[in-house]
Amino acid sequence: MKKFYLFLGKYRFLVLNTFIILYFIINFFDGNRGYISFQKKKIEYDKLSTVEMILKIQNSKLLNENKSLTNDINLDLLDEIYREKFVIGKKNEKLLIIK
Repeated sequence: MKKFYLFLGKYRFLVLNTFIILYFIINFFDGNRGYISFQKKKIEYDKLSTVEMILKIQNSKLLNENKSLTNDINLDLLDEIYREKFVIGKKNEKLLIIK
């Protein structure tokens, strides 16, 4: 035990600095705001931003459809919705599906 205290007395500055440097290195990579956590949050942000873009597009489509059906009734849109929901066509009507 005496040798340990002599070692600490002689190399106290070196041991203390080693622990401090190790602490900062570990926290840089694995801390709450470390590099690994940053990468995970960046991936999550990218996913959420794509979901946000999809929702904005859907919202704009629904707003346009709502305007078409409330203020000035768009008969073409009503016809499209009717045909889509009930799969109904007129006699002698040819259906062309283009993809």
